[in-house]
Amino acid sequence: MVLFKMKKLLIIPFAIVLCGCHSAVELVAPEYKVVKAPDYLYNCPVQKKFPSPDTLTDQQVGDLLLNLQRNNNACKKSLESIKKFYDDADNTVSKN
Repeated sequence: MVLFKMKKLLIIPFAIVLCGCHSAVELVAPEYKVVKAPDYLYNCPVQKKFPSPDTLTDQQVGDLLLNLQRNNNACKKSLESIKKFYDDADNTVSKN
């Protein structure tokens, strides 16, 4: 009976030692990729010169408004392209 109790006492330290021998859990950091839209998508033309307001003609006002509208449309298309680029990139990353 005493021998049986001694075996139990010897088994406990061996069990503790064996528990410490298992392989460690390897932690893997997630991999992040920076996605940047190409520079050619950033196209917002700017009206740099304005006609003098003192000598402004109706033709100059019409030309200015037409040019501002073209710039606005080009910028709008550019922003839509950038949004589409980032949406496509997000969908690609989300699938992986």
